Amino acid sequence: MVDRKVLVQRWQELRSKRFFLPLLFVFGFICSIFEPVIRSVSGHDVADSIWPYAYRTLQWTLFLRENVVLFTFAMSVLLFFTFIVLQRQFGGKENPQWLSSFCTFGLGVLTGFIVLFFALDIFYLRGAFLLLPTAFGFLLLSLLLVIGGFPHIPRESKPYEIAQHSLHILGVFFAAWLVMPGIPAMAGFAPSPPPAPTIGYGADPGPFETSLSIHPYQLPEEVESILDDTEKDIDFSIYLTLPILPDDVQLQSVPLAILTHGWGYPTYEEYTDWISHLSAKGMAVAFVQYPSDISPEIPEGFVAVDSEGASNWPHHIYRALAFNAAFNELERVALDSNRSVEVDKILGEMKIDPSHLWIGGHSLGGAYAFLSLYESLERNWGNQTLFLDFESAWTRPNHPELQPNMSRLPPSTMVHLAQGIDDMSVDPCYSVHHQSVFSQLPPEHVLFIELQSDLYGFPRLVGTHYLPTNSVHDTLADWGIYRRIDAQADWVVARSRGDVNTESWAYQHLLNTPLLTDMGEWSDGEPVLPLLVHLEALTMVEKFKRCQSEF
Repeated sequence: MVDRKVLVQRWQELRSKRFFLPLLFVFGFICSIFEPVIRSVSGHDVADSIWPYAYRTLQWTLFLRENVVLFTFAMSVLLFFTFIVLQRQFGGKENPQWLSSFCTFGLGVLTGFIVLFFALDIFYLRGAFLLLPTAFGFLLLSLLLVIGGFPHIPRESKPYEIAQHSLHILGVFFAAWLVMPGIPAMAGFAPSPPPAPTIGYGADPGPFETSLSIHPYQLPEEVESILDDTEKDIDFSIYLTLPILPDDVQLQSVPLAILTHGWGYPTYEEYTDWISHLSAKGMAVAFVQYPSDISPEIPEGFVAVDSEGASNWPHHIYRALAFNAAFNELERVALDSNRSVEVDKILGEMKIDPSHLWIGGHSLGGAYAFLSLYESLERNWGNQTLFLDFESAWTRPNHPELQPNMSRLPPSTMVHLAQGIDDMSVDPCYSVHHQSVFSQLPPEHVLFIELQSDLYGFPRLVGTHYLPTNSVHDTLADWGIYRRIDAQADWVVARSRGDVNTESWAYQHLLNTPLLTDMGEWSDGEPVLPLLVHLEALTMVEKFKRCQSEF
């Protein structure tokens, strides 16, 4: 058995080696990127590999936004601690070895996080987060000063010492660069975005309360057999949200809305804000949970085609089978004479009227609004009123048997296709081509809407791919998405009731007018960048001419 004194001596010898601290730094760096690397090696693609870190980054940022005073206090304590250490160093006292070792390891971990953050910022975040890089900057500055002391030009002429001090100086300047943009926000000087509207469209959902019931449906066997591990344990269901109408509201029916989620995102809880804004206006909302992460057999010699916003992947066929099963279940539990007890309990004698219909979705679910449209038109739903809302829509099926019969669209059909201008997940050309599918409709009723990013104040407003989800529900979403959702729902509900005044009011908020495009003002009076609205974007807008050849 090795004597304890011998172990201590060996450990001290190891710490005295020149390579020890660099080795600790590398070890810390590896620890910080370990999870995404392991997920990548395990077969996940790049997006899936960094997703856990991306989600944690979002949670950290939201926490910092909500606790700016606490964040400022914590950074002040950190700088005070750093100042004490520097005072000791100026007095000729060296850091304890444990402190240097701990800080070097922490520097490695922090460097890894900073690298991951900048990768995320380039490909996804697009400058949306301000306080998180500021926090990284303060931590980096503190660690560098504790480890290397106050930056100075080395007296030594040895290359190693020169390189070491040069890196230290560069690191301190880099830390200061990270910190500076966040100082106005921490001090309260940065203009704040407009609050969510307090009345009217975009305000809290209303006027009705809502009730949720969950209705599982049976996936076809051929679909169930190709589910990937991420979705095998899901009990695929229709989440039906109904308005609770008071006794003094005498109606024969309420219209129907159908909402579909994005790829790999079959999470009802991420879309409750969207659902609430629809249902609280007086609509029955069916959130259709469908299998997105599937692995069908690819036929030998298959050549993938992704053109004009549509693709020929066999995945579409299997998901369409699931949609058919889900719509059959929706019809049974919500529309048949022997409908669900939960529906009877909430609606009483009222019916759900699918002839007045809203269809929408996000990402892949946005593209699959076409599948919802196909299933609906085949059932003669939406034959009186139809609103289609495509949010950051991806590729739709190009299979002839899955194409909606556009001749069945009612005259009262309106379409919004919306996307954040900094959406780094889905190319806008998909939405541009989706818009052209509705060329038989009046151009003023088929709008491609871009949500501009505005980095003027704090928090920054960035039009990213996940803006329609609860996780990133911010002021930009309140003004650019939920105001539109409210107006869309109001229009459909008003038409179902024959309320021409509300119908006209909502209609004006759905056209290319300042009622739609205005996004409020920053706290200093500077207008927030408005929505950009394009009619016939594929042929009439110069920047989308590339979509004719690239997609």
